[in-house]
Amino acid sequence: MNAVYTTTITRAARARGVRVAVLDPSQPIFELRHGRAAVRCYNALTDRTGAATFFLANHKHAANRFLRRHGLPVPAQLKFSGFPAAEEFLNRHGSLVVKPCMQWGGRGVAVDVRTPAELRAAVRAAQRYEADIVIEQCVRGEDQRLIVVGGKYVAAIRRTPAVVRGDGRSNLLQLIRQKNRTARREDSSHQIPLDAETRRELARLGRRLDEVPRAGQRVQVRLTSNYHTGGDATVITREVSLRLVRAAQRVTRLLNLPVAGVDFLVDHRRKVFWIIEVSPDLAISPPEGAEVAEHFLDFLFPDSARPG
Repeated sequence: MNAVYTTTITRAARARGVRVAVLDPSQPIFELRHGRAAVRCYNALTDRTGAATFFLANHKHAANRFLRRHGLPVPAQLKFSGFPAAEEFLNRHGSLVVKPCMQWGGRGVAVDVRTPAELRAAVRAAQRYEADIVIEQCVRGEDQRLIVVGGKYVAAIRRTPAVVRGDGRSNLLQLIRQKNRTARREDSSHQIPLDAETRRELARLGRRLDEVPRAGQRVQVRLTSNYHTGGDATVITREVSLRLVRAAQRVTRLLNLPVAGVDFLVDHRRKVFWIIEVSPDLAISPPEGAEVAEHFLDFLFPDSARPG
């Protein structure tokens, strides 16, 4: 149980005198105990969240429809039922995101899908992870995740696509591998995939893996900004619009989620935003992890004290 987003919680718990019992050493499943209270956890998902609630929030199509019914801004979305309807949806919106309904960490996600051939390839790739696929209008904006614990807004991060910095000698493939080796020392899940989707996204950005950037040049190598596909995260807790904070709190209240990350794409120029996903089992990971873990433990064990 060495994932950084698990040890962030367990390290903070032990510092408060909260006992940690590992229930399965091969999985991030553990129990936190303080006094007579005990809470079972899988990463940041606890037994305070019911199974039906988790499914509603985590299933990307169910969550999208639920939030739309409550008047919250979400992208247009279609559950894949065959290529004729999917291609009609593509013709209507011009650019799509294709993703599995229940996966996390950017697995099986294709962004800026524009042609029927790309659509077919993206659906097949997503279906390697699960049968249920959603096709979504590709909206543009800054990727912000707001984290709410017990109804309280506690942190936010800005997520940006993976970049590498040229040294004047190495090509993009070598630079990606170098960055992955460095990132692996802190978090083995923070990796830029060397897969067909990365190659497609590089082509969309007008880049090639054998290209040698000049020294100091920053080169974007993915369209997705997910942390688990090599994206970078910056804490922006004090910079976030009050509109987004209220929307995130409303989402968690409607879904009855004690802990969640609410993902937005924010178009600052047009002053609009869309809610693209809700994460009821978010990874509490760098760079905001230590602070979120403290709020998480405040919520679970209000009679425990932060160290110092």
